[in-house]
Amino acid sequence: MSFDVFVQAFHGGDAAAMPSAAFHEVFGPHIDRTEPQHGYWHVTATDGSEADIYARIDDETLKSLMFTRFGDGDVLDLLAAFARRSDAVIMPIGCPTCLTTPDQRKHLPDGLDSPEAIVVANGRDIANVISSN
Repeated sequence: MSFDVFVQAFHGGDAAAMPSAAFHEVFGPHIDRTEPQHGYWHVTATDGSEADIYARIDDETLKSLMFTRFGDGDVLDLLAAFARRSDAVIMPIGCPTCLTTPDQRKHLPDGLDSPEAIVVANGRDIANVISSN
C-alpha cells in the first residue's frame, strides 16, 4: 500500500519525544536494510509484509516516525506495538487519528482531538481505519 502514516507522541497538546529503545525493540529484529545517515530503515515482518520507515534516531529518543510503502499484514502489528510502547498515536494521512489508549485523547493538540479519533489494538484495526477512508 502506498500511503504515509505518521507516528507521534503528545503530552499536553505538544509533541513529545519517543524512546529510541522502543524503536529498536520492536523494529530492530526486522530491519533488513538501513541508511541511518538518511534516517531510513526497511523492515520485513515474519509474514513477508514490508515497510519503509523514516526516523531520526539518537541514543535516547526520536521525535517522530513516518511509515510508508507498507503491506497489509504483520508489519502493521509492528507499527501498533511501537506506538503502544512509545505512548504514541498513529496518524494516517486523510484518516482519523489512531490512539493506542483512550487516555491519549486528552493530550492531542487542537485539530487531532476530533471525536473520530479511534482506539486501535493491532495492525488489523489500523488497516480497517485506512481502508474505510
